[in-house]
Amino acid sequence: MDYAFEQSLPIVSLLCSPGVSVKEGIESGLFYTNVINKNILYSGKVPQIAVVMGMTMGAPAYSATLMDFVLFNKSRSTLMVTGPNVIKEVMGENSSPKELGGSNLHSEVTGIVDCVDKNITEQLETLKRLLEILPQSSQHSPANRLSFTPRDSLPIIPENSKSPFNMMLAIKAITDNSEIFEIKASYGKSIITGFSYIGGMLVGIMANQSLELSGAIDCDASRKASRFLRLCNSYNVPILNLIDVPGFMPGKEQESNGLLRYGAQLCMGLQTSMTRMSIVIRRAYGAAAYILIQSKNKGGSLSVALKNSKIAIMGYEAAEKMVYKDSNVQDQKENEKNYYNEYEDPKLSLKAGLIDDIIDIAEARETIIKTLNKKKNIVSDFKERIFP
Repeated sequence: MDYAFEQSLPIVSLLCSPGVSVKEGIESGLFYTNVINKNILYSGKVPQIAVVMGMTMGAPAYSATLMDFVLFNKSRSTLMVTGPNVIKEVMGENSSPKELGGSNLHSEVTGIVDCVDKNITEQLETLKRLLEILPQSSQHSPANRLSFTPRDSLPIIPENSKSPFNMMLAIKAITDNSEIFEIKASYGKSIITGFSYIGGMLVGIMANQSLELSGAIDCDASRKASRFLRLCNSYNVPILNLIDVPGFMPGKEQESNGLLRYGAQLCMGLQTSMTRMSIVIRRAYGAAAYILIQSKNKGGSLSVALKNSKIAIMGYEAAEKMVYKDSNVQDQKENEKNYYNEYEDPKLSLKAGLIDDIIDIAEARETIIKTLNKKKNIVSDFKERIFP
């Protein structure tokens, strides 16, 4: 690990371990603590990838969790504090390795795992792809590659915000070869995160997905997105934010789970030193809108909205009783039209300086490429970052 840091090389850890040796006693734990300390010391400085090959417990499991990326295979990978036998002995609980630390738990509930493959062969192929994408260290920029036109055509975006829209259609219409290397696909699914190339240049994509929770940002999505943004910032990856958000997810459960804290972390995560681009695809409401839209006064590099998109404090349905409580107009459609003109029209945001321009979706890819070519990212000195 020290050598990898000195030579600016990624660290790959192939893990399958029951933990530190009980027979060796305290020395075994002491020596493995050095590994964990190095995980922390080199966090955000050289890429660290944990490839969990089989059952992994105790100290090696903590080491894996501290790394930048965790890769699983469905057939053998598990990650846990301690195994079923110890839990049975100490707590009297019956459990299985899959229940304690299998791929479903860590990809869908805890969010620890970034990618899950069917078997070890595919898992190693995912590792290779990730190593091709990432720079050698935080002192390097991601390598460019040949530019390829998207294979997928531009989607038709529903104007009715109640109609779900699959944001993957927009992503694949603007990315090279219509490809994305998705991260944490099964966790916090109302936000998509992943790496793509646009015009041969690497970007980290963060996008609202209205197929899940109507695109509202919950605790899991906030945690997922803020961590992804910090990774992009550490390894000098420009950020593209595609917005279709009704706001943060309301309700007792989310508030009790710490939505304010995780939403604040998302706000912090967006304040990166890298190129930040945001495109309002369909709607942007509430605090989420002002956090996600990276206007010039926040240091953003590009902030645009598509024609017919909506940007406001809240949507018409939520605002109707407040705005039109004393209105003489009884026609709801007329009120809705007036609300758009007075509050949601992106021209208002353009005038206020929240966005730079209003464009058609057909212009999005070229607009992004022009911005990336203008904003050549300068790699800063090593950044002190830890990813819990």
